[in-house]
Amino acid sequence: MVTLSHRKVKKGDKVGVVGLGGLGHMGVKFAHALGAHVVMITTSPEKGKDAKRLGAHELLVSKDTEDMKRHQGSFDFILNTIPVGHEIA
Repeated sequence: MVTLSHRKVKKGDKVGVVGLGGLGHMGVKFAHALGAHVVMITTSPEKGKDAKRLGAHELLVSKDTEDMKRHQGSFDFILNTIPVGHEIA
């Protein structure tokens, strides 16, 4: 992904990937290949198995407010792959 390399994502960085569609799949794979600690951010806990198979280290369900608070401010980079308007905050 041009964005990941442009932002110089490297080994040890914590990268959040929002959305596990076609682009999200690639985002997880590329971030993992760069050595990042990858956190898949989704509204669907069912996507966790696929995300981990692709290289995600953790699953963050955005509907879980306590888990979201735990991760707040901890990312080095967040890749938003959702192609439609959505609440970012």
